[in-house]
Amino acid sequence: MLKTLRARAGKVMVRLSKKAWFPRGPIALAVALLGLLHIMSIIDHAIGLYFHLRTPGSIRQDLVDVSLSGTAHLAIGVFLLIISVGLWVQSRTAWLLSVLVSTIGIVVLFTSADISTRVGLISYHFVLTGCLLASYRYFDRSSVRFGTMAALVAVVVLVGYTVLGTYQLGDQFSPHINNLSDATYVAVVTVSTVGFGDFTPATATARLFMASVIVLSLTLLSTAIGATLIPAMVGKIQQLTGRNAKVTRNDHYIIIGFSALANNTYRDLTARGEQVTVIVKSEADGAQFADADVDIVTGDGGDLETLRKAGAEQAKGILALMNDDSENAFVILAVKELKTKARTVAAVNEAKHLNRVRRVHPDMIIAPQVLGGELLTSMLTGEHIDIKDIMGRLLGQKTPNAPREPEKTG
Repeated sequence: MLKTLRARAGKVMVRLSKKAWFPRGPIALAVALLGLLHIMSIIDHAIGLYFHLRTPGSIRQDLVDVSLSGTAHLAIGVFLLIISVGLWVQSRTAWLLSVLVSTIGIVVLFTSADISTRVGLISYHFVLTGCLLASYRYFDRSSVRFGTMAALVAVVVLVGYTVLGTYQLGDQFSPHINNLSDATYVAVVTVSTVGFGDFTPATATARLFMASVIVLSLTLLSTAIGATLIPAMVGKIQQLTGRNAKVTRNDHYIIIGFSALANNTYRDLTARGEQVTVIVKSEADGAQFADADVDIVTGDGGDLETLRKAGAEQAKGILALMNDDSENAFVILAVKELKTKARTVAAVNEAKHLNRVRRVHPDMIIAPQVLGGELLTSMLTGEHIDIKDIMGRLLGQKTPNAPREPEKTG
């Protein structure tokens, strides 16, 4: 019984993983919900601050009512809400920052005075961190633009957290910090890891706070360099060495996906002098092609912007050769939305999907595994091999012997 349940659960996960929204959708929503929970946890402090602002008093007294723990929760909540957008687009930088911020949230919760009331939130953090670590391979997109934006947002959130925390703990510094300008100055020199030493923490609480700021600053700095400067430097080096020199994409073929069929097709087309552009989901897939100088576009082959970037509107052939039949069908639909004159080819790996792929009307269907099995069976049993029937299937034409799906009723 247990084995049966596990097998069914495995099948469900496999089917869900083939959907475009899984697992990025649920994880992005879970991260956004966690951010809201952190913000809601300090709603009492926010209400108190509102009433203080309506009564006479100094700015310092108003800010004192917002505890250091509340400031940390606010910073974590805002950042998680923003970074959930990056998770939705499967950004590797967003995934890394989510893991780091979730881990920091666990530390903040464990060090808070009201830890007994935070058990549910702590459990949520642990479960979400585990899900993020388990799904790392689904977040494989890199974008210098998004990485730069995420780094800027993280810097703003971190500086705000440091300014408020330093101002609140101003009496625990030597000399005392009595105004926002001094708090901002300390925040900038600490986040930038300069640290002139003219303001030093004098108590254990202030030292712990500054230690957390330094750790966050170093983590953010290393992440920002990895997400922005390194890709930019690599791209510049490749441009100087001529490996990724700008290619004029016109009257070319576009191969979408990495598979044995895609690799062999690329090799044969280039051997005949044809220009070929390859669309893959990650740079690791592109590195596996036979030619080191392959013209690669990284992105989703079913996305219109990615197809335009690859020059689909000027291509003479677009080949969806992924191992997932549903993704190949989505690519054909996207190409038809572009209204390009390019011929479309869709690969089919399972016989039961033949009629479904035909419904998106590609110009040609190639089913090497399906037809290979039929040919081998015909040869072993001594049956007659109809070449016209085989060519008809390759061209996506219906034939009497083609497998048909049962019609659904109701």
